[in-house]
Amino acid sequence: MKWSYRLKRWVAPGLRSLAGWRPLRPDAGKRLQGQSPSGSNGPTVRTPMRELIDLAWPIAAGMLGETALGLVDTKLVGGLGPAALGGVGMATVLLYLGYSMVFGLMRGVKVRAAHAVGAGRGNDAIRYAHAGIIFGAAMGALLFFASRDLTAVLRWLEVDPTMIPYARDYIEARSMGAVGTCAVAALIQYRQGIGDARTPMVVGLIGNLVNAGLAYSLIYGRFGLPALGARGAGYGTAMTEMLELTALLFLVVREGRSQPKPTISLVQAMREVAGLGVPTGLHFGLEVAAFTTFTAILGSFGAIQMAAHQITMSTLRASFLPGVAIAEAASVLVAQSLGRRRLDEAERTTRAALLLGVGFMTGCGVVFGLFGATIAGAFSDDVEVIAIARRLFLVAAVFQTLDAVNMILRGALRGAKDVRWVAVVGTTIVWCAIPGTAFFLGRMLGWGAVGGWLGFVIETALGALVMGYRWSRGSWRDEFTASPRKAAVTPALATSV
Repeated sequence: MKWSYRLKRWVAPGLRSLAGWRPLRPDAGKRLQGQSPSGSNGPTVRTPMRELIDLAWPIAAGMLGETALGLVDTKLVGGLGPAALGGVGMATVLLYLGYSMVFGLMRGVKVRAAHAVGAGRGNDAIRYAHAGIIFGAAMGALLFFASRDLTAVLRWLEVDPTMIPYARDYIEARSMGAVGTCAVAALIQYRQGIGDARTPMVVGLIGNLVNAGLAYSLIYGRFGLPALGARGAGYGTAMTEMLELTALLFLVVREGRSQPKPTISLVQAMREVAGLGVPTGLHFGLEVAAFTTFTAILGSFGAIQMAAHQITMSTLRASFLPGVAIAEAASVLVAQSLGRRRLDEAERTTRAALLLGVGFMTGCGVVFGLFGATIAGAFSDDVEVIAIARRLFLVAAVFQTLDAVNMILRGALRGAKDVRWVAVVGTTIVWCAIPGTAFFLGRMLGWGAVGGWLGFVIETALGALVMGYRWSRGSWRDEFTASPRKAAVTPALATSV
């Protein structure tokens, strides 16, 4: 097969969806699972690894676009000095504390949509998108009002005084796009749940180009725009998020007009999304609260330590995105398999995800261990910042493999709708491991940021162990092992029985 044809086949669908040229196909769930769209030619051969890669790589690219919004802001404000770099880093953590609960809530959209597709109810999936948009708009409005002048909060957290003005200004500016951020999260999860990860990828990558130009111009006053410093970076990102929302909303409206009417009401869809999304949202929120506490402790160590932490963490976010994408793809495929009541398919998908994710993340760890100083030097020319960041990269190299196992098993369990157990256990582990280690090793023993980062090794090791046990022996399996065909077989599934 010629490379030009492959490129066209892989990229063109996403571009067409972005332009609104193609409505959601009702056979999307079958195509993702390797079945003939018509059902008459029998199943085609597709391995779990191939399915994972086909779904995960656009998710990874889309997540890279989302993460790069903050990474670009971090890089651009680096020219304002260590205080600005650390302040934007602290602001990013505080913003994510609020957004994390929304992002967790929207996982309910994805899992519900994926189960609907697997069960042959693809026309109901869009109703979960509508529910997510409503939740997102409401939560975004709350976050906007909660983000006005957080100077008192930053002082209470004992953030270095030199970083406070930068953190406050960036939060206020970026939260102007909070409604867009939250609603976009719902639409991204919906599209992933139905098997369309390419459209969010294209929207995100284009958004990054827009954000880079806007942020640079508004930070330093280029192309006739005012020089707003850290505040300009926030405004650029906020405008980008609203543009992304406009593009994704257009597609949902277009698809809704071309599909059969959903069989469930909006109220029922909201209730079902909340049933899975609220525990996951609380889990995400409490987990990020633990990380925020950890970051606040590091912030009290001074601008140099915080700048090194921000450089390493920003790079790490970009590096583990493929691992996160594999976990998200596994969640979708597990949910679709269990929607068809095929536990054996879910098992194969999870094994393939572990193999792929562990291999990649281990490779990332090797790169961090060998080239940490070089990476840090690309963000800062401060010798002390680079030296501390190099040691943090060495710690990151240790927990990369453990983090891969932890993330993928969590994703699989969420796809199985086992969200409450994951939330309780995951929250307990992270709070016991991360803030406590930062306080005792980082502050009490004087190990600084390196001492705090050792908590990630503890957290990922414990998480990998308990999530592995839950996946292989958890009570969630009873529904699928006792009576795998208990549910009535729908007409959409009859061709595969």
